[in-house]
Amino acid sequence: MTPEDSLRSLSLDYLNLLINGQAFSDVTFSVEGRLVHAHRCILAARSLFFRKFFCGPDATQSGLDPLRMGPGSGSPRGHSSQVIPVNSVGYEVFLLMLQFLYSGQVSIVPQKHEPRPNCGERGCWHTHCTSAVDLALDTLAAARSFGVEQLALLTQKQLASMVEKASIEDVMKVLIASRKQDMHQLWTTCSHLVAKSGLPPEVLAKHLPIDVVAKIDELRLKSSLARRSLMPHHHPHHHDLGAAADLEDQKIRRMRRALDSSDVELVKLMVMEKALILMKPWPCITQLKIAAEK
Repeated sequence: MTPEDSLRSLSLDYLNLLINGQAFSDVTFSVEGRLVHAHRCILAARSLFFRKFFCGPDATQSGLDPLRMGPGSGSPRGHSSQVIPVNSVGYEVFLLMLQFLYSGQVSIVPQKHEPRPNCGERGCWHTHCTSAVDLALDTLAAARSFGVEQLALLTQKQLASMVEKASIEDVMKVLIASRKQDMHQLWTTCSHLVAKSGLPPEVLAKHLPIDVVAKIDELRLKSSLARRSLMPHHHPHHHDLGAAADLEDQKIRRMRRALDSSDVELVKLMVMEKALILMKPWPCITQLKIAAEK
């Protein structure tokens, strides 16, 4: 047996202790109305948070809540028959965290094809859907709250892979979470993806704080300046003329679409605001100019 096989076997043995439930268990948690049986010595060996919790004064009445626990708070030393309520995380996330503490490995991606909240796609593999992103974000928050930094790092890598194919709405959720958690690499990845999305600032402002929108605009400006710096500089005047011509073509195409739709009011606004000169004659242009002058 190789050292890798030996470690894998050890990991599975410890995981089986968790899976088998009450076998040799000496602590029980209640999460969303479901009981989770565990072992104090394993949790204390793998997590400083649990070590302090189990060695401190009695706090079983308040539950296992890292946001409300101060230094020295925890449950009594030795065996306790009380069930410890867990109110800060859900059952699925809590179980994932315990699986990692017991075995040193865990799959944060949901089971493929299983029905999931926030995912209406039948047969979804849940590799980058909203449900998968939400589970990873909840796991990350729990890992940070309970001080399981190795799990937090693993989840960050998982999220960095997910956002490459996730919807822009989910990317923005990860962007906000990475900002709150001070995860600079994940923040950089998500902010660049949002900057490339092309969503205007007024749309971004509905989903992101105003200072984050300002940073996205700054990224877009830097990206635009970088692209310009890479362009040939032999004939800058020609490039300016070309850019102006492209912009004029876009205006003309918008005007022609308005003409085709026979939207007189829209054309009136465009003519008065831009004073465009159409490059092609249109049958109804005379009638529309008269309407715009009225």
